[in-house]
Amino acid sequence: MNTFIIDAATIGLKEGLKLAVIWLVFYSFLCRHDRKDLMRPFYVGLVVASLLVVVSMFVPPTLLVKDIIVRMIGYVFFLFFLASVAALYQTSGVNLFGPLRGIASSKRLLQAVVIVSTVVYLAPDIIGSSMFVREMFEMQGNSLSVYATAAVGFVIPVALMFPLLGRVRDRLGAFFGLAQLLLFLSVVKLIAGGVSGFAELSLIPSVQRGVMKLVHDCVHQIFLFVMVPDHPLLKTTVWNFIGILFGSNIGLFAALLVLLLPPVMFLSHSFLDPLPDPPMSETGAERRAYRASVRAERRKRALPAALFVAVILASWFGSSGGSVSQLYNPAPKPLVDDKGIVLIPLTDPTMDLMDGRIHKFTISSGGETIGIMVIEKPDGKLAVCLDACEICPPEGYGQTEGHVVCLYCRTPIPVGTLGQSGGCNPIPLNAQITDTQIRIDMSDIQHKWKEVTSGKLREGILK
Repeated sequence: MNTFIIDAATIGLKEGLKLAVIWLVFYSFLCRHDRKDLMRPFYVGLVVASLLVVVSMFVPPTLLVKDIIVRMIGYVFFLFFLASVAALYQTSGVNLFGPLRGIASSKRLLQAVVIVSTVVYLAPDIIGSSMFVREMFEMQGNSLSVYATAAVGFVIPVALMFPLLGRVRDRLGAFFGLAQLLLFLSVVKLIAGGVSGFAELSLIPSVQRGVMKLVHDCVHQIFLFVMVPDHPLLKTTVWNFIGILFGSNIGLFAALLVLLLPPVMFLSHSFLDPLPDPPMSETGAERRAYRASVRAERRKRALPAALFVAVILASWFGSSGGSVSQLYNPAPKPLVDDKGIVLIPLTDPTMDLMDGRIHKFTISSGGETIGIMVIEKPDGKLAVCLDACEICPPEGYGQTEGHVVCLYCRTPIPVGTLGQSGGCNPIPLNAQITDTQIRIDMSDIQHKWKEVTSGKLREGILK
């Protein structure tokens, strides 16, 4: 089946499943707390988000637009995560929401909050995914099958959700208070918050980089304030020692602390805090029954927090300790121009171009270093491309399972689509492939590299 069709179906299923799960949990929460009247503003927010998606179809997916969407996804996660932390802290008896009682008591204001929250939560992901589907539509030659497949994929999980609304709402709602609902939404954003074709949101590395930058900037500003900038004592040795404070390991554990401390504290509160006595004096059996009901309620409400902790730990261990990037990005090997022809052997003692892994090379021309990449596609053919695309600064590509990923904008490109130009796809080279080697005209390399650099200089991407 066509790679574009498969990707479109996957994107549609992902967004549809995410909406269905959020819909079901929110509906169950409102039924449990007798606030079904708030489903109407939820539907209004859903319609507004859909209209924004339609509007976004007329916006060119430039680097700036992609960057804004990716940042918004991260900001939305932290917004809901911080709100869940505040709500979790509220359960400990500290009245954080006292000044906000007016929102809960004002029906119109509460409805407005639900509408805005729905739009803010759903719109960035769906807009990003719809833009990526549009790019696939254009790369496929304006085939409507791409849109149709994405739409079918989206509708299927949403349609399957309706029979569940009445069957599980009461049982499901028992697991969610306000804090648990907000934390669950954070978990969904963490698991499925990536925008296909823009950047898959990997939260621990994002927080890690943020912590590292924050600590670095704070330390740097302190030393600028108390000492002369660029003082010799701050050269090399001292800064290497200070650099430990904002190294990747410190950043990783600080990121884990930021993400795990609130839910772990809530779990501690749920399982270790003493059980309260009944509000009124009752018999021993009644007191035991009351405490048992409180214990059961706490355990149910602790499940979303435990799920959040499990997802974070799985993400950490799954990334081999939380490295900032899992992309395979080999060091390039130098090539030479032999009378206008560049030759790359298919195999030698150090490599095999048919092993399915990305292979990188460099060649010098006119004082510039040009990157070339070669990778075997799923159909067994080799893709020979520049290690650059038409729209991003030429930082090259890394490889992850089934994709190459732009190191600048983090766009995942299916390996099966390599060799096609446009968008963030690597620029293909005209190569002759024999049983033993790859032959590329140096003039083709220079011509396409010149087009890349001249276009980026005009746009101000390269300095």
